[in-house]
Amino acid sequence: MTLDGLTLHCTVEELKTKIENAKVQKVLMPARDEIVLQLYSAAEGTLRLCVSADAGDCAVYLTANAKKNPKTPPLFCMFLRKHLTGAVITHIEQSGLNRVVTITFSARDELMRQIELKMIVEIMGKYSNVILTDSNGKILDSIRRVSADVSSMRVILPAMPYHDPPQQKLNPVALSQVSLIEALSTKQDVRVTTQITSVLDGISTQTALEILHRAGVETDAAASLAEKQVRHIAATMQEFLTDAIEHPQPCVQLNQDGLPVFFSCVPYQTYPEQARTAFDTCNEMLDYYYARRAELFRLQQQKDSLAKSIGKQLARVEKRIRIYQASMDDVARAGKFQKRADYITANLYRLKKGMKSFETADYETGEPVSIQLDVSMTPQEQAQKLYKKIAKYKRAAAMNETKLAQALDEQDFLLGALHYTENADNGKDIADIRSSLAKAGYLASPPKGKKEAEAKNESQPMHFVSQTGYEIFVGKNDRQNDILTMRMAGKDDIWFHAQKIPGSHVLLVTDGKALDDIDDDTVVYAATLAAKYSRARQSGKTPVDYTQRKNVKKPPNSRPGKVIYDDYFTVYVDASTD
Repeated sequence: MTLDGLTLHCTVEELKTKIENAKVQKVLMPARDEIVLQLYSAAEGTLRLCVSADAGDCAVYLTANAKKNPKTPPLFCMFLRKHLTGAVITHIEQSGLNRVVTITFSARDELMRQIELKMIVEIMGKYSNVILTDSNGKILDSIRRVSADVSSMRVILPAMPYHDPPQQKLNPVALSQVSLIEALSTKQDVRVTTQITSVLDGISTQTALEILHRAGVETDAAASLAEKQVRHIAATMQEFLTDAIEHPQPCVQLNQDGLPVFFSCVPYQTYPEQARTAFDTCNEMLDYYYARRAELFRLQQQKDSLAKSIGKQLARVEKRIRIYQASMDDVARAGKFQKRADYITANLYRLKKGMKSFETADYETGEPVSIQLDVSMTPQEQAQKLYKKIAKYKRAAAMNETKLAQALDEQDFLLGALHYTENADNGKDIADIRSSLAKAGYLASPPKGKKEAEAKNESQPMHFVSQTGYEIFVGKNDRQNDILTMRMAGKDDIWFHAQKIPGSHVLLVTDGKALDDIDDDTVVYAATLAAKYSRARQSGKTPVDYTQRKNVKKPPNSRPGKVIYDDYFTVYVDASTD
């Protein structure tokens, strides 16, 4: 989501107490549209101020994350280093609830004269910008230049005067209740939500919906409300904004998968309380939200890249499977040739070269059949040719049967790797999957130094506890599956796996108890986890095999995660529940 004016106001108020009188030590540019000012304050120590003009992540906030920077700094980064290194931040302010923040610096020019510079951060989605001006408002440069060809309304180029973005909205904090009521009553042909966001500054759609919810007004109601309702909305809005500004309670709202989807300076009643994470400051909230968002973006890139590589390998394997399966069809053809050769051999005494066909009885059904002959060959030569062809088909079929089994085993391994990739939670999971693929020969092995670093940061299996207190571990990839089954498990622990489907190994730790002594609910819970973390998770009822660990073996020289087992039970569970 885009940072709204209300949350920005709370963030800037926090920044005033943190960065004013702080000195710029370094200017960094980890991304094309992102600037990080490393500051030092006698009161706060070292701080990092992140200023982003990225369309999706435009914001200004303090970050605790040291971001990786390019080897060669961009030109705008070098420009800012020239003007701001050693400068002191004297003031930071926001105009009303408008999403424009001005940071004022006290710096020195080439002649060591004291000068004033201003960094103007415009947080406006795809039109976001970071502009450096002198004390007279002349633009020195900007992170995104805007010529007259791009915008005839507002040119942003070096040496041009800076003009504020066009602003037609009203500041709801500065309005009296009477003025606020008038503002909410100006339009009559739109929904009330649109009316609020179109005439008032700093209020996002989510905030408008929250205010209407607290006021007890339908969010899809028309703006032509009764005067009493408009008064109630205005009073609720003033109360809400005052409370948010004076008593911020920053929080991030999470979805059912624990991923951040929304942030606000106070908790919103329109979002569930149980899926909410609170923060002490708005800056910490924004730092968490944008860092997590960037982490998820990088993870998705890694997942897409790895899934593409696995997909290419799968396509090759599936092509071989089709070839080998086609060769199995030759066995049926060989059977037809066998009968034809046998008919010719059995009737050699009455056949001569030059005959086109002959009649005989089918030795299985007794029915008359007609056998075609090659007039250019003797019957003996035709029979010999057919027997050689039959032998060739059978040799190829026997050889391809082994290759088909190997290819199907490869397919299972790659489908499992693809499943684990699609469900990876972090970069460590991806590194584990890459390691398994490299070990199996599908990817190049990482350099020695990188391999050692990955070994130190190996991901861990998921951990669950049943209602009766039994620990359950679930592997997230083939490496973890091997560790769970072949290293961690005791011989009496119970091992689960979705039947004949790529998926996680699940280990129920029994502490030496017999299988019959484990309650059924725990067994079903563990089996459900095995189904949920397999490729059958959306398939409804899924068969899950389970047995004691002592019945599970790893074949010699087998691929990561590959095991065989016997003496097992099967339970059917619904993968969509846990």
